[in-house]
Amino acid sequence: MNTRIWNILSISLVMTCVAGLSVAGVVDAIEPVEPVETGFCRSHAKTLPDFTEGGHLETDFGANLIAEWWYLNGKIKLVASDGEVKDAGFFVVMAHQESPLIAGPGGVQLSHLLTFSTLYPDGEAPTFFYTETYVPQTTISHFVAVHAPYVYYVYPGGARRYCGSALTEYSLNYKSDDMDADLVFLPRAVKTIDQAEQPLNFVTYEHSYGTLSGSVVLNNKTYTVKRGEGYMDHMITSSDKPWPMDMHGWSWSEVTTDKYQAVAYAIRSLNDSYDNYSYKHLTLLNRHNGRVIAEYSGDQVTVIETDWIDEDDFGRKRPATVTYVTSGWNVTVNAESVAYFNQTLSGYAGFVDFMAFEPDSATITRKNENVVRKGSAFNEYLVSDLGALQSNN
Repeated sequence: MNTRIWNILSISLVMTCVAGLSVAGVVDAIEPVEPVETGFCRSHAKTLPDFTEGGHLETDFGANLIAEWWYLNGKIKLVASDGEVKDAGFFVVMAHQESPLIAGPGGVQLSHLLTFSTLYPDGEAPTFFYTETYVPQTTISHFVAVHAPYVYYVYPGGARRYCGSALTEYSLNYKSDDMDADLVFLPRAVKTIDQAEQPLNFVTYEHSYGTLSGSVVLNNKTYTVKRGEGYMDHMITSSDKPWPMDMHGWSWSEVTTDKYQAVAYAIRSLNDSYDNYSYKHLTLLNRHNGRVIAEYSGDQVTVIETDWIDEDDFGRKRPATVTYVTSGWNVTVNAESVAYFNQTLSGYAGFVDFMAFEPDSATITRKNENVVRKGSAFNEYLVSDLGALQSNN
C-alpha cells in the first residue's frame, strides 16, 4: 500500500475566523489583483444555459458562509515520444470560500481561493500539491465566473485554470510541483445530482464519466494521453459555521468498469459516529450510453466497512474496504494508494481526509447477472476533528 501524509496548517475549505481566529493574521498572503485573460475560458453564450455550472456567493443561499469546488479526477495511460508508457491516476480541486467573516484590514470582505491536487503514479507513492490566497471579494469575477452558465476558474497568476461546460468540453491547465497538465474532459454521461440538508447542507452536480485527452509533463518529460477516463463534480456546501463541524464525516466513491459506473455518497452525522450513515445515495450508470440504470437512497443502501485501520497519529480510524450493498447491486472499493490530507485547525473546525485511488481492483456486481466487473476507483473517507473528538470521548 502506498501512502503519503500532508499536514496543512491553513484554512483549506473551512474558516478559522469563525473558530476564534482572525484572518487579519494571514492577509499578507493576498496577491496583487490583475485581471486574467479570459480567451482561454470563453463564454459559451450560444449553448443552452445551465447555471449549475458557474460559481456562487454566500448571499445566493442566505448562508453565513459557503465552500464551493470543482473536482476532476482521471485514470490515464501516458505515452512519451520515445515510447515510454506510464499509468497514473490524479485529481484536481479548484475551490473558493465566501463569507462576511473572511475580512481583511478595514473590514474589507475577502474571497478565499485555494486549489490542491494529488498525482498517483503507478507503483509509486502519491504526491500532493496545495496553494491558497485571498483577494477582495469585489474582484472575485476576475477569477471565478459567478452566476454564469459555464465554469471559469483561474487561480491568481494563471498557472492553474479550469474552464468550459458540459455541452462543449472542459479544459484544465494545471501546473504543480509534480505535474504540468494540459487536458480536455468531455462528459459522456447525463448529469446527476446529490443533495441534502442534513447532516451536511450541500448540493453536488456530477458528470460521472467522460474521456480525457491532452498531455502531461512529468519530471520535465512530455507524455501524450493515449487513453483517459475521467469524472467531474461541482459541489457547494452552505452553513453558519465551517462545514466539517456539521458532520462526523463522509464516505464517497466513484467506480469505473468496462460496462458500469457507480457514484456513492454517504454522510455521517455527529451522532452517527463511525457506526451509521444518516445520508446515503448510490447511482449506477451505463458507461456506454451514459444513462442512469438505477438509484438507491436511505435504507435502500447498506454500507459495510471492514479491515479497519487505526490511524493513531490522527486520533481516528478508517476502513480499508467499503462495500455499498443494494437489492440489485454490490459496489466494493479498497483504499489501495492513499494520500492523507490532514487539515489541522483550532476549535475542532478541521478534518482528516483519507484520499485513495485504486487502479484496477474495485468491483461492481449486478446481482441478476452474477458477474463481477473490475475497474478503477477513487474513494474518500473523511473524519472531522469534532467528530473524532466526540467518538474518542
